[in-house]
Amino acid sequence: MATISSHILNAVDGSHSGGVRLECFRLAEDGRAEEVFSVASSDGGRVQETVDVDDNDPERVYELVFHIGEYFDRRGLTGSATVVPAIVFRLRMPDPDGRYHMPVIIAPHGYSTWWSTPAG
Repeated sequence: MATISSHILNAVDGSHSGGVRLECFRLAEDGRAEEVFSVASSDGGRVQETVDVDDNDPERVYELVFHIGEYFDRRGLTGSATVVPAIVFRLRMPDPDGRYHMPVIIAPHGYSTWWSTPAG
């Protein structure tokens, strides 16, 4: 099984972003989304979930949704409106046993991300 992981950090105060809701969907060719998992990041801002990837379809697209608006709303840091309620990543997982790490640094008005897929 493949592993999707993330470390979510709060750029406002440099803390780990615990309690961020993260959803993963498997997208069908017709655009339908099938939920794979829905979790909240740990107190340490971390998520690690296994995904049963169809090794017959390495081009299958998955979608990760980080619900950052909810996180900052709970902290009273978004003012009167949340302009970007979620960060959405679309990715492929061509190695059905691979590790796909998507760390994110979040703020009420921006984010920074990168990804890694370590070999072996």
